[in-house]
Amino acid sequence: MTLGVWKPASEQSLSMTGLTGLLEQLPVDALQSLEGLTADAFAVQQRWIKLPAQSWALAEALSLDQISQLIRFFTLAEYHWAGWEAGKLSPVIPLVAQLKQRDAFDAAFRRWIKTNTDNRYLPNGAIL
Repeated sequence: MTLGVWKPASEQSLSMTGLTGLLEQLPVDALQSLEGLTADAFAVQQRWIKLPAQSWALAEALSLDQISQLIRFFTLAEYHWAGWEAGKLSPVIPLVAQLKQRDAFDAAFRRWIKTNTDNRYLPNGAIL
């Protein structure tokens, strides 16, 4: 007999359908605050915040604006909503890496992230 930890697949996996569903729940314009949004409405997405960085590779298929919106959402959610703390596992880190790979991450966006977080690992992750 083997023992292990049961993890419901629907709660632990990330899909393109899930990402596009999240983006549809967010405003079209660049997110500046969570006004009008409640943590309860994003319970499924809260389970994503500590997924391994490689899980976010599927976001490469998204546009730059969509990736930026996800970064804004997860930055603000972690800062403002209890239970959303992700530390060095934050999805912001692999999403920022995707923007950097496309040469689309600038100093202004870096400042925005630093202004809207108390997570010392954002936006670049843990330093070796």
